[in-house]
This record gives sequence, structure tokens and C-alpha cells, in this order.
Amino acid sequence: MSAAAMGIDHGLFGNVFVQGNGKGGVGKTTLTGNMAAKTAREGLLTLGIDVNGQGNLRRELGYGVQDNGAAFAESMRKGTPLVPISVRDNLDVVPGGSHVRELNDIFLSLATSQGPLAAFLRLAQCLQPLLSKYDIVFIDSPPENPNLLIMCLAAARWVVTPVKSDAASLEDGLTDFAQSFGMVKSQINPMLTLLGVVHFASARNATNVHKDVARRSRKILGKVAHTFSTVIGQSEATAKLAREERYSRPVYDLNQLRIQGDREIPEAAQALADDHDALTLEVLERAQMLRSAA
Repeated sequence: MSAAAMGIDHGLFGNVFVQGNGKGGVGKTTLTGNMAAKTAREGLLTLGIDVNGQGNLRRELGYGVQDNGAAFAESMRKGTPLVPISVRDNLDVVPGGSHVRELNDIFLSLATSQGPLAAFLRLAQCLQPLLSKYDIVFIDSPPENPNLLIMCLAAARWVVTPVKSDAASLEDGLTDFAQSFGMVKSQINPMLTLLGVVHFASARNATNVHKDVARRSRKILGKVAHTFSTVIGQSEATAKLAREERYSRPVYDLNQLRIQGDREIPEAAQALADDHDALTLEVLERAQMLRSAA
């Protein structure tokens, strides 16, 4: 049995990006939210999918508590198309939340009744009917849940892997991720491609640290593993404000408020907004380069 035999055409998933690392707290949700906001601002019809029990993508995009992932879980249980909500111009989201924690039970039930491949392909099954509507899709994968990570990888073409320079992120998280990635590419989704590694929350001028991150990433992911040149800088104050309920918005929007006179927002928001915009463009350009070379 193959994905194609089960009705999944991975050729349709060419504009689906997933943020993946086996560890939490490395920037997956932040990158998902800021990339999605950037592509939407550029006029691309964008879909974000929050595969997390905490549902923190709402804090990055400011759409507030919705149904805590109830509709998402219901679609996954029944195998019906996902049901997005509109959160801003050109941007829809499939919200996450506490009900997303039911996905592991749904996965196990499917694996028992229909086999592991059907379980791993469930997200792809529920996403595929929506792909013709959107120019680009970003999936925020969950940490420390191999089954759901594999499910996300099986529904994507491109993988962006954020890391921090600590050993837990670079070694434990990447090692777990590499195992899942290899299994999906060899057995489920041969079109899956590791687009690159992003060094997240680091001093921009720490050249030796960046080189070390690239070296250690290649050691685990393979010699051809690419590291993006754009580094997402560190501004604890900006990151904290971006997720507070009274702001709860992408860094670009936060910086616009600073420009308009909000003195609580630090000047560092400008550089951080520039980082996220530059990374998004670099990610899209690399994906296009690899498409053209294929």
C-alpha cells in the first residue's frame, strides 16, 4: 500500500511548509506565525495549521481563543476536510488547542483499524482538498510527539528546522527529528525535502556560534544540510510583548505600533521584524531554486 493508492497526490503539496524539530521551545510557532503573516501581507493566500495542544499560534497572530482545536480534531477523526477560520487579510488558520491532544488517540485508533500508513496520512487526507484554494501553507508541528510529527511531515513538501545553540535543541531535538524525517521520506512521502536549518534567538554577530550550529546540524542531518544565512536575533522584551494578550501579533505589526509612537515596544523590534521578513524571503527563494533544479 502506498500514499498514492490511498488517494494522496504528494505532487499537490508543493507549497506546504512544515516547521520541524523534535524539541519544543526552539521557535517553530514563532516562525510559523511570522512567515504566514509576511506571505499574507505580500498578497499570497496563506493557511496556517496549528498542530499544538497549547494553541500558541493564536498568540503570534492575534486571533484569540477559538474552539481549542475542536473542529480540527473532528476533521481528523472523520477524515473530512479541515475547517479554517479567517484571521486577517489573505490569512486563514486551522486553530489548535487542548482538543489537538486528542490527535494521538485518533492516530492510534486509525493505526489499529486501518493500519499505520492510513494514520500517518490522515493530516494529508484532510488537507489535500484545501490545497487548490491557497498559495502557501505553513504547518506548526508539535514537539516531542513522533507520531504527530510524522503525520505533519507526511503532509508537506518542505521542512524548515529551527534550532537554538544548546545541546538539547541541536543534538536531542535534531536527532529525533532526523529519524522521523528519514522514515517519512523513504516510506511515505518521497517528495519531502529538508529546506534548511534556522538559527533562532541568537546574537546576529556571533559568527563562530553560527558556524558551530551549521557544523553540528550537518553532523546530524547530513553533509548537504543547508543552514539559512538569516539568523533570527534575540530580543526577550520584544518576544514577550508579541505574545501578550494586549498585543498578541507578529513582530512586524508590533514594530509598526512602535513607529506610530508606542514607547513600550523596544527599538529591537525593528531588527527582529527585519529578520523574520528576510528569513521568509530566503525560505521561499530556496524552495523555488530547488523546484527549478529538480
